Amino acid sequence: MAARFFFLGLLFLVFSCESTLHREFSIAMSGDDIRLAREHVETALASEPGNPEALYLMGLTYLKERNYAEAKTWFNRSLESAPTFEVEIAHQLEASYRNEFNRGNTAMEQGRYETSARHFEAASRIFPDRWEPYPLIGEARKNMGHYRQAQTAFQRCTGVSRLQLFCATNLAFSQFRNGQHQEALATSLRYLELFPGDRNLLKLIAYANLETGDIAAAESYFKRYIASGATYEAVLQFSVDMNNIGEIYVAERFFTLCLQTNPNDKKVLTALSSIYLETGNFDLMVQANERLLSLEPENNAHRKRLLLAYELAGDTQGYKNIQSKLEALP
Repeated sequence: MAARFFFLGLLFLVFSCESTLHREFSIAMSGDDIRLAREHVETALASEPGNPEALYLMGLTYLKERNYAEAKTWFNRSLESAPTFEVEIAHQLEASYRNEFNRGNTAMEQGRYETSARHFEAASRIFPDRWEPYPLIGEARKNMGHYRQAQTAFQRCTGVSRLQLFCATNLAFSQFRNGQHQEALATSLRYLELFPGDRNLLKLIAYANLETGDIAAAESYFKRYIASGATYEAVLQFSVDMNNIGEIYVAERFFTLCLQTNPNDKKVLTALSSIYLETGNFDLMVQANERLLSLEPENNAHRKRLLLAYELAGDTQGYKNIQSKLEALP
């Protein structure tokens, strides 16, 4: 019984200490009636503009609406009036930051990049000096193809030592994908000095040089990229890219590297056959097409290509053998 009276007395003390404004505000907010809550606060401020509690509560209405810039403005006015609600303000901002950050993480894990970016960007508006949201904003915006916004985010975290390489590489990548090839080249070169031999930066530098027309530099950096551990697919793609822009001699060198890894890659053999035809290396053209035909013995397109190769190389016997096989076909 004594404990019951003590509890009732404690409740009475709590509610007697709570202001009328706070009580009316809490009731309105518990019903999600932000308009009414704001009216209560505005009424209090009309009679007492410097009331720290009213200023704090006004900040809470904007916090509820996720209008963090406006909320922080009112919180600052409350603190300027008196430090009474300093702890509460810090708690409310931290809770809002964590809520936005966690919701951003959840959306990112689900592949909802636009939603994820919105939450992380909201978190960054609460505490602009915290670095945690920026690489995630950048990653979300990059996945959406919003490379200009991704750049801004990645730029904000390049000063964080443990994230510097990740953010710098993605900054350069975003610049590249946005068509800013000179900027991507400059960024990649700057951070390559800090992270020598980083293969992602080397690849970016190679392609940035390719886009700016410095083929020799592109080839040089791509060779360094290969030495750092490039995948076969990356080397093959670079070979194709070089061939597509008419740099057939460079393409030949890299296609030949591909053959050292995979001697039976039909795509590589076909590309080299065309290059050898264009450069007049007919003996090598014969070798490429002989290998293609050995891989696909019933492919008449390979036979016809080999027939041409034998003719150009002056291999009369080889030419006759293939011709007879073609004539024997129904």
